[in-house]
Amino acid sequence: MGRGRQKAKQQKIARKLKYLTTDTDYDELAKELSEQEPGTGSPDPFADVDDQYADKDVDSAADADAAKVSPAAQADDLDEYAKWAAEAAAKATSGEFPASAPAAPKPAPRKPIPMPMPSALKPKKS
Repeated sequence: MGRGRQKAKQQKIARKLKYLTTDTDYDELAKELSEQEPGTGSPDPFADVDDQYADKDVDSAADADAAKVSPAAQADDLDEYAKWAAEAAAKATSGEFPASAPAAPKPAPRKPIPMPMPSALKPKKS
């Protein structure tokens, strides 16, 4: 019940903020924002991170990691996978693994619920 009053107050405040023009002295604002206490600068918090990672290239790091793995090791991994895949295929075709789970029986179709018919629609008996 109080939602209407609350909404009206919010609209009133929003209208004031929208249409009330105050003369902002941007020069004073700039001076205020640029003033700092001596000895306390506002350093860029990400400056250290930028300097730390400036000399490293992400792509070259990924290439270096890929070069560390020998082609023989990659071939061994593929061979092991090929062996495993062949064994799994052999087990599946031999019947050791069931092809799929047996399907659950379908439920019987349900009968519609009889609805009462209004007396105005019932055929008249003579």
